Amino acid sequence: MARPLPERGYPGDGPRVGETPRPRPRVIHSRRPTLLERLHLRGIRLAWVLIPLIAVLLGGVVFVNVQRLNLTTQTGRTVDMYNAAQADILRLRAVLAQKDGKVVDQAVLRLGMVQAPGSGLTYVSVPKEARVAPGQAPRTR
Repeated sequence: MARPLPERGYPGDGPRVGETPRPRPRVIHSRRPTLLERLHLRGIRLAWVLIPLIAVLLGGVVFVNVQRLNLTTQTGRTVDMYNAAQADILRLRAVLAQKDGKVVDQAVLRLGMVQAPGSGLTYVSVPKEARVAPGQAPRTR
């Protein structure tokens, strides 16, 4: 015996005479997630992670800038101390030259010594009778 066909027929049969075709279901293709969908990570909002991360990065930038300013300030202080030391050295050299000039003037006045001309050096030879042997006291007038 033949089975009666169901009212609609089998899935591959197509529409019966006088029937309107049934609309096909729409196929939803895979798509990229939107930004709002990407901002959720397994129930955790990405903003809750990004905001502290950005805050830490900005804090690091501020820290680096503060350290650089401190280093620049210390370098400036060191340069100032160096310049002050150089100024002291020059001042002390001037005082020493002035004192040397006074000593030369006193030697000229008291002892009648004369300074050598220019950069010429003259060597003095000691006479044999004025030489002192080791262990002897030097002769005085």
